[in-house]
Amino acid sequence: MQIKILRLGHSARQVEAAAGITVGEVLDQADLPSQGHAISVNGLGASTTTGVADGDVITLVPKVEGGAHHA
Repeated sequence: MQIKILRLGHSARQVEAAAGITVGEVLDQADLPSQGHAISVNGLGASTTTGVADGDVITLVPKVEGGAHHA
């Protein structure tokens, strides 16, 4: 089955994956990091344990944390 991976600032990737695979397994197979990213599948919030199906789109967006507090 075909899974598309979108990463902010990178080209889209198509990955051939086996049925019953999870987001984390797809990212491992594609040698992409999951830590430090917000993950969605088809526009809905997801995690590395979320299952994917043929034609799904995984989107990785870097998490933005912190910030300065100015008085």
